[in-house]
Amino acid sequence: MSRDRDVRNAVQTALIATNAFDPDAVWVWGLPEDYGTAASLTAAAAIVPQSSRQEDLWDAAPAGGLVITSRVGLILLYRHEDPQLRDEGAELLLDTAANALNGQSFGGLVFPQTARIGQWDWQPVTVPERRIIAIYSYQYDVEGWDNYDTTP
Repeated sequence: MSRDRDVRNAVQTALIATNAFDPDAVWVWGLPEDYGTAASLTAAAAIVPQSSRQEDLWDAAPAGGLVITSRVGLILLYRHEDPQLRDEGAELLLDTAANALNGQSFGGLVFPQTARIGQWDWQPVTVPERRIIAIYSYQYDVEGWDNYDTTP
C-alpha cells in the first residue's frame, strides 16, 4: 500500500540516480537555504508536498477502495553566472526530472499512467540562480476507507 512519504522518497531516489544534481543536493523537504547550503552548489532540488485528494470511484462505499491523487512540488535550482546557460541548465533539470519520473510506478507505489510532471513555472532570477517549480502528480489506491498505512 502506498503512502505519500514513500512516493516522495522514491522521487528523491530517482532524481539522485540521474546524476544531474550535485551530490547530497536532492532534499525531501525545504528549500536549499533551509539546509544552510553553500552557494557553490550548481544543481539542486527540493521535493515539497503540495496537496492530496481522495475519491471514491467505486460503488462499494464505504467498503470499497479510495483513489488518492497527490501533487508534489519539485523546486529545481540551477546556478550559473551566464544568464543563457543559467536558463538552459534549469530547463535541462526540468527535462531530466520529467524523463526520470513520468510514467514510473516506483515498484507499484503509484499508477504509472497518472504519474507525470504536468505543470511548471519559471521563478524570477536571483543572480546567479534560476528556479523552476514543477508539479509532479500521481495517483494510488487505498483498499477500504479505513485502511490507510499507519506503520512508521
